[in-house]
Amino acid sequence: MRHGVDYMESESRSVFEVLDGSIAFGGNQALDEVSFAMEKGQLIGLIGPNGSGKTTLLNATSGIYPLNSGAISFEGNRIEKEPPHRIARAGVARTFQIARIFPHMTTLENMLAPGFAVRDSGKEARVTLIRRAKDYLDFLDIAEFADEPAGELSGGQHMLLQFARALMLKPRLMLLDEPFGGIHPLFIERILERIRDLRDQGIDFIVVSHDLPTIMGLATRIVVLANGKVIADGTPGEVRENPDVIEAYLGV
Repeated sequence: MRHGVDYMESESRSVFEVLDGSIAFGGNQALDEVSFAMEKGQLIGLIGPNGSGKTTLLNATSGIYPLNSGAISFEGNRIEKEPPHRIARAGVARTFQIARIFPHMTTLENMLAPGFAVRDSGKEARVTLIRRAKDYLDFLDIAEFADEPAGELSGGQHMLLQFARALMLKPRLMLLDEPFGGIHPLFIERILERIRDLRDQGIDFIVVSHDLPTIMGLATRIVVLANGKVIADGTPGEVRENPDVIEAYLGV
């Protein structure tokens, strides 16, 4: 994002950074001075008990919720006060725990819905946009359903569809909220394969997941939230042995 976005006062090589980010809903402190930075090439797994602030952080990063205080930057540009469409156009895309699809539109029409596709230029021909959408559907192995109503797809296919649709924004950072939740293991493996493929293409990821074995095997780094605070930050091996994490999950 270039137009109208402030730069961080201090130069940083981090691709993404949240600094003292706080959000309160009434008397509930959903995020409490959360801070961490992400270097290019990392895949961060964001974990924590229910209600720990994981989705709230994704919502703040994608412009759905404003921070009460603190800052969020992407590629050195402050984004915490920007609306969702400008953050998406800056290169940050996200998926949701419950896939947000238009059930009465075809799978292909979902890919082309206004606000979900960034054109190569303001004048990119529709035929080129359609070709790109079909390529992403093929990449996620759901091209055969392009002309089917999206509402007839399975839950796992809905997850693949919103993943494919996020790619229409040409992101450099993807925020995935529970991409492995409640879907068949075959779809989980497909998503894992595609995440690895996209990382090879230079796309970075922050992934929220309750599927600890899967996220521990995927992430290069784990950030743990509990009661809106970061309680651990390190490699999967380090986090597994962290007594604060064990206490947060097990209460022991």
